[in-house]
Amino acid sequence: MNARQSLAALLALAACAAQAQTLPRKQFELRVEEVGSHISGTAGRAEGLPLNRRYAELEANEKALVRAGYDGMPAADEPPFPAEGLMPVFMAVQTGSGKQPSLGNLTLVADVDASGTVRHVDTFGKVDAEFARYAARVLAATPFKPGFCAGRPCNMQYVLKMQIAGL
Repeated sequence: MNARQSLAALLALAACAAQAQTLPRKQFELRVEEVGSHISGTAGRAEGLPLNRRYAELEANEKALVRAGYDGMPAADEPPFPAEGLMPVFMAVQTGSGKQPSLGNLTLVADVDASGTVRHVDTFGKVDAEFARYAARVLAATPFKPGFCAGRPCNMQYVLKMQIAGL
């Protein structure tokens, strides 16, 4: 390895280390406190994914969790993902619903176009219907990193499975 290659390798390593230091600690669940209480509770989580990471910031095993819902997806393709990660979605659902959601699992299926815009959301699960509609509106208003098919942005569905917990 010559001096130029050594310098390039060191700069690449330093850039990786700097990026790793700027990412906040992974947060796998949304925790909230009840008014008047110092006891926090879990309001929701998304099956093993950190809520505070964008798709590009996910580790390979976490990207594999996202990709697991897409049978036969070629290795070079990518599914859509909320542009700012899952935390803004979970925060908006939790704080804006105006009521304590019922416990249970909620699955949202969003049709995301090649520009990252959600065109339609279907809901599935055993939670309050009003809460499910509200969560669908939140996801519909969320900007997405579009899916990529053969290296080009494409239309693709995004599936979000939320585990709704009580405080």
